[in-house]
Amino acid sequence: MTSALEQIARRIVLLFVALGCVLLGGPLRTAAAAPPPRISLLTMGPGDSLVTMFGHDALLVEWDGIRPLVYNFGMYTPESITIPRVLSGHLRYYLHVDRYEHTLAQYRREKRSLLIQRLALSPERAEALAAALSVNSRPENAAYRYDYARDNCTTRVRDALDRTLDGALRRALAGNTERTYRDHALRLAADHPLHAFLLDLGLGAAADRPLSAWDDAYLPDKLVEAVRTVRVPEGGALVAKEELAYGGLRTVRAEPPRRAPWFALKGVLVGGFFLLLGFRPGRAPRALFGTLLAVTGLLSGLLGLSLLVLLITEVHPATHGNANLLLTPPWALAFVPAGIGLALGRARSARFVARWSLVCLAGAVVGSVMMPFRGQNGLAVALLFLPTWVGVCFGARAIARLG
Repeated sequence: MTSALEQIARRIVLLFVALGCVLLGGPLRTAAAAPPPRISLLTMGPGDSLVTMFGHDALLVEWDGIRPLVYNFGMYTPESITIPRVLSGHLRYYLHVDRYEHTLAQYRREKRSLLIQRLALSPERAEALAAALSVNSRPENAAYRYDYARDNCTTRVRDALDRTLDGALRRALAGNTERTYRDHALRLAADHPLHAFLLDLGLGAAADRPLSAWDDAYLPDKLVEAVRTVRVPEGGALVAKEELAYGGLRTVRAEPPRRAPWFALKGVLVGGFFLLLGFRPGRAPRALFGTLLAVTGLLSGLLGLSLLVLLITEVHPATHGNANLLLTPPWALAFVPAGIGLALGRARSARFVARWSLVCLAGAVVGSVMMPFRGQNGLAVALLFLPTWVGVCFGARAIARLG
């Protein structure tokens, strides 16, 4: 009897062991046989607004049986980009994960292109990158201090790929380029003249240093070019295939437009008009001179105040050391009341404008001379404002002499 019970007990134990092997071994065998993830670089074309005109980057991770996921380092909340954060240079962006179909639909709505570069990563490297992105996307790890050029949505993708490739991307981007931050800003904002002008005005000498090839890949269109040159450590090209998921309306310029001749023409026309009005006798030319001077002083002074804010805050190091402050000085605001007084025929205003315009002209000359010595490419801005202040100065002095 005892022997029979022992045999039954032994069979029950064996049955549970077999059942455990089926329950535990089945999924393990399935996981072991599961193919690795497929990783792709997504490059989004420029949009119409200031925050989208430089394009965007993200990484696409595809697992069999799971909807494709997009890892996007370019997300922010209204609280993370408040004015105090902007002025202190402490913008907070974070990594966001979304479904690919949502991402594609968004860029279709915005009519922005979406290019997919399929990456030929080994299974081990693809799994390691997917795991790293998953850990990075956790709430406690997702946020980072955003920098417009040195730590943004593209550099985060670039650095993640370089770590996965054991530094192969950085090695492929050895050496220097002739491009600068100003060059890139002006070429990408070329279709928005006002934005391009404000960027050119607000960038200081630090924006004119030639970039290394590694730093040059801080923009989406440059990273696209960079990954095409890389070979994976195991051999072979990093980019296995490219496909355009959606073609947008806007394209990216390869080089910045030539703006100096146009700025010079505008400066000569404005300055020449002030000079012509100054030498014309009569109340009407004087009134028009004073009115235009008040408007010029207001615009120039407000621009100068903006540059002063950029100089004394930590918005970005590239805005420091900016000689353009002398070309659009805050003290030009004094021309607002003085110009109104001149338009009303007050002799005292005419004398003040004659003296103060000489101060502004002297500052513009000093700023223009300083730029080459400081390594700042401010030729276009100088050709716009220097002739303007020449016309204002000599026109105002003519008015003061005529009484």
